[in-house]
Amino acid sequence: MMKFVSAPGTYGLQRPWAFAMIIVALACPVLSRPASAQEVATDWIDGERHRARLFAGDVDGAVPGTVTAFIEMTMDKGWKTYWRNPGTAGGIPPEFNWTASKNVAKADVLFPVPKVSSDKAGDVIGYREYAIFPVRITPVDAAAPVEIDVSVNYGICEKLCVPAETRFTLTVPPGKLPPAGADAQRAYDAVPRSGRDLKPGDPTGLRVERPAGTSGVIRLSADFPGDASVAAMFLAVDSGRFLPMPVRQGTTGERVAFDLVFSNPDDLAVLKGAAVSVVMAGEKGHSEDRFIID
Repeated sequence: MMKFVSAPGTYGLQRPWAFAMIIVALACPVLSRPASAQEVATDWIDGERHRARLFAGDVDGAVPGTVTAFIEMTMDKGWKTYWRNPGTAGGIPPEFNWTASKNVAKADVLFPVPKVSSDKAGDVIGYREYAIFPVRITPVDAAAPVEIDVSVNYGICEKLCVPAETRFTLTVPPGKLPPAGADAQRAYDAVPRSGRDLKPGDPTGLRVERPAGTSGVIRLSADFPGDASVAAMFLAVDSGRFLPMPVRQGTTGERVAFDLVFSNPDDLAVLKGAAVSVVMAGEKGHSEDRFIID
């Protein structure tokens, strides 16, 4: 039996994924600097096969009373970083620590819809060569500056994965900010929607079942407006536990079904009570819902 709960706006920290890797240390912190009157941003920091920065700016659709910041990464050709669930090939989902920040009541990291790629090790869920993670910051006092001090842990991977850790500090003044730019707006628009934020064309109607005569299988289905052949689901557990990739089963009109298959039913049993986030991406929109394994 599955019990539904509303999709949250805050993504919790993910636990690290343990596997063989090359260890690399990045210089930190990256201090903010007044690059220009039109930019609220840190300098870029160069790391192994990538560079990253933090900036803030206004985007359409932002929640009133919040500050929108962005962690931006560019990677060498063929390199990638990960979504909340890195996939069956293993990887390092990003972690963000905001505890040293000042005038920050809450910082919600928003993950744009990822892509799936495959290699000899399995399926990878993430972002290849470029990524922006929007951050919705709720100040304690909206009339005072927000002093961001965030430590970020993530993986930059090709055939091998390089763990990276860096720290950004940035002071964001109160009031209206310059536009964040087209790339930031696209990333913000690519964040799955839920509840009252849903738009026409977003997938809806998530249904969760246990098919009769099976063990270790959860069937998920939803309505995907438009071309159902491009429908995709991405799943993550708040605890960071491993989940298999959903396997597409069939389509009836706009309703598309996927099976979550645990080869060892005991792996499903240990997830009892876990909250599972379900990101649904279709031709015309994207949304998020969640259910609890009961």
